[in-house]
Amino acid sequence: MAPRKSVGIFLIMAAIGFIAVGVFGASTGSTLSPADVGVTVGVAPNPYNTLNAQLDQRQKVLDAEASNLQAEEAALNSQTSTFGNGSESPMIGFLMIAVGVLAFLVGLNFYFDWHRSTQGTATPA
Repeated sequence: MAPRKSVGIFLIMAAIGFIAVGVFGASTGSTLSPADVGVTVGVAPNPYNTLNAQLDQRQKVLDAEASNLQAEEAALNSQTSTFGNGSESPMIGFLMIAVGVLAFLVGLNFYFDWHRSTQGTATPA
């Protein structure tokens, strides 16, 4: 219970101090206000935080290079066509050959049907 009580007292005293500085500072000509109060916290340079800073800097460089590469790839992909440059999958070629063979067989079947129907006009009774 002691820490809660001391934290409460600290907050009350801090509020009173800010109010006093704000009210009395203006009447005495002082330029100190609650907005002028600040705290700076830092860590002394050591091998770990300097290495971390170097890694962050290197990551930023790598991210910039990656975005440049993606932009170049997008530009190259938009300039080239999808056919004839070797970038399409070989599956497309196989499918086109298979469709061609099937179309030829269907056409051959129609030819044989027509030829059979014209050859045998006289049907046995």
